[in-house]
Amino acid sequence: MCLKDNNNTLPMILTEQELLQIDDAFIRQLCENNPDALAGLSINLVKDLKEALERLSQNPSNSSKPSGSCAPWDKRPDNSDEPVIQDVADDNTIADDSSNDATETATTTPTTNSNQQPGRQPGSQGFGRTQKLAVTDVEHHHCSPCSVCNCDLGAVEKASTGFYSLNVHFGDANCVGIHLTVTHHFYYTAICPGCGLENRSLPHRAAPDNLDWVNVGLSEWRLIGPDLAALIVYLSMDMRMTRRQVIRFLFDVFGIKISLGSIQNCIVESARALAPVEQQLAEDLLHESMLHVDETSHPEAITRLWLWVFISTNTALFQIGSRSKELFLNVLDATATGYEGWLMSDGYKVYRDYPRRLRCWAHLKRKAIGLAESYDQSVKDAGQAILEHLNQLMDAIQQAREGPNQGKQSIASQQQEILNALRQLCESTRDSPHAKARALAREFLNDWDAIFRVLEHPAWPLTNNEAERALRHWVILRKISQGTRSPQGSRALALFASVIATCRLRGHSPLLYIRDVIRLRRKGEDVPRLPDSVLIQEGV
Repeated sequence: MCLKDNNNTLPMILTEQELLQIDDAFIRQLCENNPDALAGLSINLVKDLKEALERLSQNPSNSSKPSGSCAPWDKRPDNSDEPVIQDVADDNTIADDSSNDATETATTTPTTNSNQQPGRQPGSQGFGRTQKLAVTDVEHHHCSPCSVCNCDLGAVEKASTGFYSLNVHFGDANCVGIHLTVTHHFYYTAICPGCGLENRSLPHRAAPDNLDWVNVGLSEWRLIGPDLAALIVYLSMDMRMTRRQVIRFLFDVFGIKISLGSIQNCIVESARALAPVEQQLAEDLLHESMLHVDETSHPEAITRLWLWVFISTNTALFQIGSRSKELFLNVLDATATGYEGWLMSDGYKVYRDYPRRLRCWAHLKRKAIGLAESYDQSVKDAGQAILEHLNQLMDAIQQAREGPNQGKQSIASQQQEILNALRQLCESTRDSPHAKARALAREFLNDWDAIFRVLEHPAWPLTNNEAERALRHWVILRKISQGTRSPQGSRALALFASVIATCRLRGHSPLLYIRDVIRLRRKGEDVPRLPDSVLIQEGV
């Protein structure tokens, strides 16, 4: 029999098949015929019961369980993690296979056909906008001089096509407030009187991307302008609003009706516009002296993937993929030289091949607390001893940081007595019959250098909190949206997370940077460089 808890399997002494045979009559028969066998059965039952109780008593404060694993009713009153109400009926997916059309379409009701994809079916009738808004601006896109004879075409050109765009303008120190604009765009055509060539002014349309962004267009011909598109991304990703909540917000605040399909198309188009920024992030990240890395589970439809974060003081890079060594090494080897700094991580075995590594003490301390709460007295004593040694070393590190050298001088030699006692304790516990005690002792011994390297540089961090805090926002979003639905959606989420977190670290508004990227990319221009610590002046 195995007791299952999340992804861990706890082996039990008595199997399920054996337990089914043990009833009142079986126990009474053992009591009369074989008291020694009854005593052995009782011992095994007590061991299994203790193992089960220890597993049930595990929580984020005494084990490696993530903080989001607690049920809402089990959270402490002082816990900042508030229960999340999941709107499972709302479509909050990151990306789907719908085409990125400029014209809004009505969503059809799914039929009972299992092969039919949700949403509007190809070839079905579309519907234009029914809401009429007053035009506030008119923008004329005149023809350039003739491409052949360079003749001015202003006198002979005439309007041939056009479209409406909705946009918002953000306020600044000189002009506070935010207001909506409705712009009527006119595009012209002209026949050159000199050479007879027909010239046209056309909105820019990016070439199709058949790799990551299939059916995702990138064009100036859009109902939703760049500022409004950036606001929709901001509300969806940074504010964690569902698609329908965004629709209600736009109607309540601006009085405009935007369909669910247009909101979705806007988000995936913005993700395609941001795609080139990822290379900048990878290059900036590998120039940092220390990285924090962590990962958490992330569902993509029915596939279980992992959301990774690589974060420094100035840059954050998120990736969604398998929990494999390949993804980890691809990020660290993104440049020709690769990463040569220090890496802070937990005890996941993939990280162990990287030599310049630090270990998070918070994970070790929680596991020691779990052992100290064991029902087995010998295991409880070992857990309390490990916890006492760790607390003594942490106090020494804190005193070194507050001393005249501010933690820049090694204290390893002064702590050899504690280290020797802790190592001796781990050596004696490495073959313990208790699975958790045995695993923690071996974890200390296998990662000894990485764990206690901080004693040589007390100013270095003791925990991996930077990476865990960076993941927290997106874990909450995962609970609301139930993950992504396609590889395209996972790619979009990782891009948004990387750009938003990096802008926050550098003291810049992600809303304004995403706005600038969308505006330039729709015109066919390159993405702007990620801002440094100085704010870019906002222009309207």
